[in-house]
Amino acid sequence: MTSPLVSIIIPHFQTPELVRLCLRSIRHHTHDVPYEVIVVDNNSRDGRSLNYLRSVEWIRLIERTEGVGAISLGHKEAVDIGFAAARSPFVMAFHTDTIPIQKDWLTWHVEQLTADPQIAAVGTYKLEFKSPWSQRLQSWKESFFGWRSVDAKYGDHRPYIRSHCALYRREVLDRLGLRYNGNPTETAGRDIHFGIEQSGYIAKMLSIPETMRRVTHLNHGTMVLLPELGASSRTVRRGQSRIQQFFTRPEIRAVYEDNSLDKLNSIRHVA
Repeated sequence: MTSPLVSIIIPHFQTPELVRLCLRSIRHHTHDVPYEVIVVDNNSRDGRSLNYLRSVEWIRLIERTEGVGAISLGHKEAVDIGFAAARSPFVMAFHTDTIPIQKDWLTWHVEQLTADPQIAAVGTYKLEFKSPWSQRLQSWKESFFGWRSVDAKYGDHRPYIRSHCALYRREVLDRLGLRYNGNPTETAGRDIHFGIEQSGYIAKMLSIPETMRRVTHLNHGTMVLLPELGASSRTVRRGQSRIQQFFTRPEIRAVYEDNSLDKLNSIRHVA
């Protein structure tokens, strides 16, 4: 049996449609890199989520039933649990609202990571396009009104690799003792990114357009589909519209409706 090169870690909480599309898209678009997928469920109680995940024959499912932190903390805990269970030299933090759309998506990420042995992580900060006007408006708000991001309290506004699609050298993370929940007050990925840089390794920021040619990130997908988690009505409204439009694309719908992609023998894969 071929050993996996990449372990893809996917935290999940009560978004059965989203995780179905995510997993089937990984399955459909990933052929050239041996991989495994570890889904860490954060105590979903809707019934449908676990019923579906338990039926997918080619994933490793870890079900958390107690001790799950609040949504952001639970996410980081789940990534760390997945990292600990991984069998591969490379580990990827992934979101259920990150959807592969091209066949080379994982190959390309591995190539970026292995281009230099000093590169210990690759990924992006926010996986979305922002116009120059939007960037200027945000800067103006922050300057005049103090509307800072969640990272402002650290006094460091540099971008860092976030967890929606981030690939790491596991050996470096293990040796440096870096984990997503190393500091529970920091946002996901920040501690690892700057820990890597401070140790003399490279955390490589990838081109957002090049990354978005290969994966689509439906920002805040879990928060949008579960408004009770506290997202603003504006975020929920816009996010639900964006997700609905994405699901209506014929090529996306075809993958979402392909039940064979849940089977172990549908496509060559590492079990």
